Amino acid sequence: MAEGTVPANKEKASAELVLAGALVLDADGRLLEGPHDIVIRGGKIAAVRPAGSDVARGNSGASGGPQAPEVVDCSGCVVTPGLVILHTHAPMVLFRGFAEDMSIDDWFNKRIWPYESRLTPDHIEAGARLAVVEMVEHGVTAFADHYFEADRIADVVLDTGIRADLAPTVFGLGEGFAERADAAAELIARRRDDDPRLTFRMGPHAPYTCPPPAMEHIVRRARELGVGLHLHVSETRAQVEESRRREGRTPFAAVAAAGGFELPVIVAHGLWVEEEDLTLVGPDTWFAVSPKTYLKLAMGEGSLWRLWGDPRLRVAAGTDGAASSNTLNPLEQVRLWALLGKHASGRADRFTLEDAWRVLMSGHRAFGRGTGAVQPGWEADLVVWDLEQPNTAPVHDVLAAIIYSADARNVRDVLVSGRFLKRDFKVVAVDVAEALRQVEEAARAVVARGPGRATVTY
Repeated sequence: MAEGTVPANKEKASAELVLAGALVLDADGRLLEGPHDIVIRGGKIAAVRPAGSDVARGNSGASGGPQAPEVVDCSGCVVTPGLVILHTHAPMVLFRGFAEDMSIDDWFNKRIWPYESRLTPDHIEAGARLAVVEMVEHGVTAFADHYFEADRIADVVLDTGIRADLAPTVFGLGEGFAERADAAAELIARRRDDDPRLTFRMGPHAPYTCPPPAMEHIVRRARELGVGLHLHVSETRAQVEESRRREGRTPFAAVAAAGGFELPVIVAHGLWVEEEDLTLVGPDTWFAVSPKTYLKLAMGEGSLWRLWGDPRLRVAAGTDGAASSNTLNPLEQVRLWALLGKHASGRADRFTLEDAWRVLMSGHRAFGRGTGAVQPGWEADLVVWDLEQPNTAPVHDVLAAIIYSADARNVRDVLVSGRFLKRDFKVVAVDVAEALRQVEEAARAVVARGPGRATVTY
């Protein structure tokens, strides 16, 4: 593709764009009074002004004359920051519905890992592309991924216009570990400056698959690169008990001993975190929660809801992969998180709409990329919601409509850096039909090859 060109199915960002007449709901859950015009220039929010006020009249065109801004009517709609998935395995849409109604041990050892070993780089790229389609449908503007072939996933990110933080998965067992870890570090060093939308972390799989020497090596490489970590920690009670038996400490303590929490860290799940573990985490440690996975795989209630309110427990929305959660919809996960919190605490007045919205928005803080606010100077990563739909009307409370009722049907537009990825209810960032064809072909090929030999055991 020639530099500066945009495929026919994609839209160029306007020099100046105005989202006109929208209600504005910001990351703090505050609804601005009355409709507003949101002015976007150069991919950033330039102004947020009461609707009808004298917005900027445009930039100079090539001829030196004024260029009128593109005005998009958003009257009756609500504009919010985009949604963030803080933990997923995007290419695993290939295994959606492939491993159902079985124990977590069988899920990993008999279905997912043996067939996952059969994936090729082309399969992974196809899965990632369809995953982006699904995410954008749901209003996702950024995701943090933990998977193999991060090079190919990075290509998809750059091609589609979404924002991502990628952690190449590294298992620390078996021969060749150091080479695998160093290859991940080299990939990060090679691609970290490709685009401001793309960042990286080191991705040790988990303490139980990365013993102390391996974890220390990965942390050292992350520190050299100036990046963080993204890893699974204390997902089940059994993992915690086995860690205590084998090492005399919790999985969180194992990461801390390697110096991991001195870096920015995305903790995938942390369902069975213990209160003492919270003394070990750093100020830039975020828990990405995926309650649908915990319910489906019967992983137990854990401690996240009991410890909610501790300022050291910073929670954001994950989805895990579609192999376990079946969808890549952070709104669905946050909805379950709030409802399970009410159920576990026996308090209907806890885990409020405002709490759920903060969890949904916290991924922006974990990313630290200048996104997550509908305010001047922030990146224009935005969602335009149409809540005048049968599933959300009438709207007595905007937060309630979004948290408990909305879905992809309500997501009219999605923008990243001022560029439309979804417009008028249609994904425009990807050739959806081609993405579907590639995934169907890849999924059939993987199943036809049969199970391979997994290199690790859950």
